[in-house]
Amino acid sequence: MKWLAALLLFITVANADFLMEQVDVTVSDIKPDGSAHVHESIKFLMFGNYSQSVYDSGMTSNDLSFWSTNVGLKDLKLHVNTAKVDIRDFRLRPQPRTRCNPIQGVCHGELILDYLAYPSYQGNTTMEPLAGTGLFTVEKYKPRTRRYTLNPSALSFTTTPEGNVILEQMVHLTVNPPQDSVVTDVNPQPADFAVQLPAHVDSLSWTDIVLVKFSLIFSVEDSIEKEVADFLSGITGSFTRTLSSPYGPSLIAVVLILAGSYLYITMAKRKGEE
Repeated sequence: MKWLAALLLFITVANADFLMEQVDVTVSDIKPDGSAHVHESIKFLMFGNYSQSVYDSGMTSNDLSFWSTNVGLKDLKLHVNTAKVDIRDFRLRPQPRTRCNPIQGVCHGELILDYLAYPSYQGNTTMEPLAGTGLFTVEKYKPRTRRYTLNPSALSFTTTPEGNVILEQMVHLTVNPPQDSVVTDVNPQPADFAVQLPAHVDSLSWTDIVLVKFSLIFSVEDSIEKEVADFLSGITGSFTRTLSSPYGPSLIAVVLILAGSYLYITMAKRKGEE
């Protein structure tokens, strides 16, 4: 009976052109504005000469729609919600076929996606992110300290009717908080998570789980030196922008006049004292 079950499984797989193997989505390099680098590795199997020729024909294609149309797998997509996230510097790199079995006609393929995920500023003149956009909402809730809250609606995985994220056994989501961050809340906790919060956590990873009421919050406290450097940088930037404005030459002339007047008065006072 075992050989019969194996045969039926093989026939089922052999009739499919492509079969998803594993999806890894990693969020890292999270910036003060809530933007982050997203790396996706999408691995799948291909069966038969035709599917392999389709794969090979896309080796120079950076068009995700080409792959989603021709491969036809539901998880061959961006795993962030483009209605909530501004995608920048997108790169798609197909990897050469590997571990090919000419007898079974099976090969392994992989697509690597890299991009930056920003909040949206569209139509916003205040230079503040639009509410509800970006992977993280950033709040400066006390001096030198920013609080980052993950935005689940910015993710694009399979969901329940209630909107909870479903991560199948082959789908992995990993978030790497900043090096100097402190995680204050995470729910549901990853498997084998044995950390007493609040604490610094290098990496959080979920798979084979329904993320009910998904929450991840961490904070980052800047050093006094960075605050001073940012303050001086802001002053320098404001001064530079003022000088380059239409009023810049007039401002320079006023400064020179005031400096010259001060020097003249000082020297005249010294001569009077002599």
